[in-house]
Amino acid sequence: MTKKVPCTHCAGELEVAERALSTVCPHCQKRLVLESFRIRTHYAVRLFATCGDIFVEKRGQVVATIRADNVTVNGRVRGDVTARGRVKIGPHGSLKGDITAPRLQVESGAALNGYLRIDAGRTRPSGGAPV
Repeated sequence: MTKKVPCTHCAGELEVAERALSTVCPHCQKRLVLESFRIRTHYAVRLFATCGDIFVEKRGQVVATIRADNVTVNGRVRGDVTARGRVKIGPHGSLKGDITAPRLQVESGAALNGYLRIDAGRTRPSGGAPV
């Protein structure tokens, strides 16, 4: 079984095995991560990009620019977030950075500090190409 995913770097669409965890994009030759992540500790990188979902647990902290399918924040995130689906900030969540996504859910008690772009079309990574 296969599924189609857009590259998180160049937005080129490719077909991958459903159980694959990563691959190389044939369009831009960059490594493409396909799995979902659950962050329970401190995670600091320049770019955290995946075709899966990112869940930041209550004790989790992420310092990075994030590109993912869906992002759920119950801990702390510092960095810009671009999602193709939904960004959800839970009641204990804190997000400092700009958000670009077609859907946003902010629960009572959550903290959000940044600009928001609700993009009903396809969201774009920095560089202008659609994700």
